[in-house]
Amino acid sequence: MIFLYNLGFILFGLWYLPFFLLKIRQAENPQRLIRQRLGLFDAGFREKIIGKKIVWIHAVSVGETLAVERFIQEFLEAEPEYHVVLSTVTPTGQKVAKKLESDRVTLCYFPFDMTFAVRRFLTALDPECLLLVETEIWPNLLSEARYAKIPVGILNARLSEKSARRYCRFGGFFRRLFECLDFVLVQTPLDAERFAAAGTPTERIQILGNMKFDRDASPMLSEASAQSLREEWGFKADDLILVAGSTHPGEEKILSRIYEDLKPRYPSLKILLAPRHIERSASLARYLKSKGWQIRLASQAAAPAAFDIVILNQLGILKHLYAIADVVFVGGSLIRHGGQNPIEPAHFKRPIFHGPFVGNFEYIYRMLDKEGGAIVVQDEEQLGFAIGRVLRNHKEARDLGENAYRVVTQLRGATKRHVEWLMRFLTSRLRETPGERGVEAILKSDYAHLR
Repeated sequence: MIFLYNLGFILFGLWYLPFFLLKIRQAENPQRLIRQRLGLFDAGFREKIIGKKIVWIHAVSVGETLAVERFIQEFLEAEPEYHVVLSTVTPTGQKVAKKLESDRVTLCYFPFDMTFAVRRFLTALDPECLLLVETEIWPNLLSEARYAKIPVGILNARLSEKSARRYCRFGGFFRRLFECLDFVLVQTPLDAERFAAAGTPTERIQILGNMKFDRDASPMLSEASAQSLREEWGFKADDLILVAGSTHPGEEKILSRIYEDLKPRYPSLKILLAPRHIERSASLARYLKSKGWQIRLASQAAAPAAFDIVILNQLGILKHLYAIADVVFVGGSLIRHGGQNPIEPAHFKRPIFHGPFVGNFEYIYRMLDKEGGAIVVQDEEQLGFAIGRVLRNHKEARDLGENAYRVVTQLRGATKRHVEWLMRFLTSRLRETPGERGVEAILKSDYAHLR
C-alpha cells in the first residue's frame, strides 16, 4: 500500500507541478522552500538545532499556525530545556509563523511525504516527539516516525464528517496509519468518535477542547477605540459596516447582489471584504468594479474620498477588524467548503451569519446556533433578508453578539490543558521502562471528566 501511495504521490506531483511553481513564487526564498521540502537543510539551520531537545510542531498553513501560537509560547515558558521546530506547507503560513521565530523557535517547510525526504527530515531533527496540528495524516511520515521510535500526536485535533467518511472508505490502509498515532488531543466528543471510527485506539484519545478559543481572547476594544479604528480605515461615524470574513469563490458574487439590494434601504452601508486567499484580491477588485462599486484595496496608502467596498488584501488584520463590524458574514459556508472560524467575531460580540456548510467547525456553529449566537441561512435570499432585518433591529443585533460572546467564553482553557498534558507525556517518556507506552498513564489523566 505504501508503494502504491508513493506512486500516486509522484503522479499527482507531476500533475500539480505547474501550480506548485506558481505557489512557490509567493515564498520569500523559493530555493530554501524546495530544499527543505526535500529534507535538505543548510548549515545555518543545523547550527540552530544541534544539541537541542526538539519538539517538532507541524501546522499546515495560516489557520493552524495561528491556532498553535499561544500553545508554543506557554509550552516554552513551562519547559525551558526544549526547542521548537515549527513547520508549515504554505508560504503564507510561513509568513505568519515568522513572528514566532526566536532563539528557541526555528521555522522550516514541511517535507514532501516521500520516504527519502521524510527520513532525511527526521534524521536531521531527531525530535523528542512530533506534534501535528488539527488533522494531518501523512502515510510516510507516520510510518517513518514509528520506525524511528518517535512518538506522534495530534494537537487541537478535529475530523470533519467528510474526511472521516473518506478515511473509513479506505479502512484497511488508513486504520493502520491511525494506529500509529500515540495520542490524539481532540476538540470535541464528536471528533473523538470520528478518530476512533477511523482506527485510533480509544485509549489514546483525549478531549481537551479547541485552542482557538484561547487565541482569540484578546482585550475588548472600547467604543472610543473602535470608533478610532473605523476612522483609521476611512469609515464615517454613521457608516454601517458588513464584514465578510474569509470568503471563497462564488460568495463574493452573492454578497455583491445582496449589497445591491440593501444599499437603497441603507445608504450608509459598506462592506469590508476579506477573501480567504488574498492572492484573489486583484481579480475581485476588477469584478466588483465591473458591477459599478467603488473599490478600495486595504494596501493603498490613502483611502479614496468615497468607496463602497474595502478589499482586505493583507494578512493578520481581519481578526481586529471584526471589532468595527455592525454585522458579520463568515465565509466558506454558502458553498461546499465547510465554513471558516467564527470565534473571532463572536469574541467581539458581533451578530454572525453563516450558510449551511460548516463541517470544518461543526461543533462551535452548533453551539452558536443553539444558544442564539448566530443565524444560519440556506441561500442568498435568506442571507439578504436576515442581514436587512438585523441592521434595523438593534436589540436583536445586541442579543446575538452577547450570546455569541457567552458561548466562546465558556469554551476557553484548552491551551492550558494541552500544555499540561504534553508536559506530563514528555516526563513519562523519560521514566518509561522497555515495553511500556508512557502515553498510557497520561491518558488516565485528570482530564477524563471532559469526555
